[in-house]
Amino acid sequence: MRPQSPAVFLGRQPILNRQGLVVAYELLFRASTGQDVVDITDDSHASMNVITHAFRHFGSSAVVGESKAFINFNAQLLMSNVIEALPKDRVVIELLETVDIDDELIRRCRDLKAQGYRLALDDFSGYSEAYEPLLEIVDIVKVDIPLLDWASLAALVHRFRLWPARLLAEKVNTPARARQCLALGFDLFQGFLFARPVVLTA
Repeated sequence: MRPQSPAVFLGRQPILNRQGLVVAYELLFRASTGQDVVDITDDSHASMNVITHAFRHFGSSAVVGESKAFINFNAQLLMSNVIEALPKDRVVIELLETVDIDDELIRRCRDLKAQGYRLALDDFSGYSEAYEPLLEIVDIVKVDIPLLDWASLAALVHRFRLWPARLLAEKVNTPARARQCLALGFDLFQGFLFARPVVLTA
């Protein structure tokens, strides 16, 4: 009798548009079922685990259907050739907030954009001029809603309107915050209010 293969786990959380329709999923590292949040100590390992499970074990169609897959990348993976192995029409490259912005990283992002990949900035909660070269490139900025009060959020959104990137409100956990984000013109929404991450198992 053949030994049973280890279980494979993959988290996903839907991303909705203003009409409440699912347009994408963020794919998340999970080591077991029943995990809403995971303490990740190795970003590269977590992202490679997500990529391998989503595109090899499950298959992208089974995981996200016709929607886009948001996948986290740190600077190390961003500079590797891993991205070029992913279908550009199915993924959004999500740059973790821990990446150091330098000329090499900006060149890499421009090259990926020229190849047809979509880019997103993760966990944005404050403006810095250092991000301006990336704001000219990325397609989506994910704003960390719980870290901002109404006045700070409104000011940040007003500043972001200088760039063409769409705004995604992440970690939206209450109806009041969802109404605020709608009023401010956010394009996309993600959070426990809409759906907790679901863990797929194979």
